[in-house]
Amino acid sequence: MSEIKITLETLYDVLRNEKNKEDLQELESSFYIDVVSYLREKKALLDSKNDEDELFTNNEKEKLEYELRSLKRILKEIYEKREKKMIEIALNKSRTRSDIIDTSHMLREEKEFYQKMVQHLDNYRKGVLLNLFKGELPFIEDILRKKDLSNFTEPSIIEEEKEIVKENKTFKKFEHVVNTSNEPEKEKEEVKSDEELEPEQESKVDFTKIKFLQTVPKFIWKDMKEYGPFKIDEEAPIFSEIAELLIRKGRAEKI
Repeated sequence: MSEIKITLETLYDVLRNEKNKEDLQELESSFYIDVVSYLREKKALLDSKNDEDELFTNNEKEKLEYELRSLKRILKEIYEKREKKMIEIALNKSRTRSDIIDTSHMLREEKEFYQKMVQHLDNYRKGVLLNLFKGELPFIEDILRKKDLSNFTEPSIIEEEKEIVKENKTFKKFEHVVNTSNEPEKEKEEVKSDEELEPEQESKVDFTKIKFLQTVPKFIWKDMKEYGPFKIDEEAPIFSEIAELLIRKGRAEKI
């Protein structure tokens, strides 16, 4: 029989290290094999004692039973301590997309658990958070049932989140102006028409021509240019996204 590397004392040491140190602790690659071998040896010894009738074996049996219970309790605590650390590592990976996440102390089975957890977190982050940023209902891609999750990567999640947040902040500023101001600005500035846009920009922008029913002060749109102010009954082509908001608020009507 091969040498057993695991004992009750060594497992206590493993647990103590996991409790006292923040990082995932390194284990032998044969850790699970060694644990199973040790448990089997103890169970075999207990079974042999159960077959004996001598009264003096009772104390030995009780000792073995207690040791097996202790082993299971310690293994459960070790697993849960390492599980919690791996979940935190996976969350960090999904949120930051960092390439310097250290997985070297994970056992083979733990790495598989970690990788699948990151993929699930990425999938839900994309399907829920990014869709909410876009003003859309959450939609989870049906990849969780696929056997191979290796094709699912989202390296630009963080960049996309930043861009959407930036865009939404600009729109919120405009929406705040529409909701809180009813007085015309003293300085007047004509809206830039689609003819004034550069040819490349013009092809990408969707305009709607509207008639203003209330005054709208000047504002800065996501292209960082100033537009307005607009007077009552003034007609102008304007970004469709803004036009829809103004029409919805009763500040303008479509022509």
